[in-house]
Amino acid sequence: CGMTTSWAHAVRGNVVSALRANVGGTLLAAAAVLLGPWAIASGLRGKWLTRPPGDWLVVTAAVGLMLVILIDWAGRLLIG
Repeated sequence: CGMTTSWAHAVRGNVVSALRANVGGTLLAAAAVLLGPWAIASGLRGKWLTRPPGDWLVVTAAVGLMLVILIDWAGRLLIG
C-alpha cells in the first residue's frame, strides 16, 4: 500500500517521494515526529506536559487520517 515506503522516505527527509508513496503514511510520520517527543516527555514525567488531548480531537484526527488514506487508495485503484 506504500505506507512503509512513505515512512522510509519521510525519515530521510524526502517528503515528495513520501507523499507519492502514501499520503496517509506521510501524515502519520509527521505526527510521530511532532507528537512523539511530547508523549515521551509526558510519560517520563508521569503527567501531561499540557492539558490532555480531548476525545473530540483524537476522534477528529483519526477520522481525518482514515479519510485521507481511503481517498489515496481509491485514487490509486481508479487511476491505476
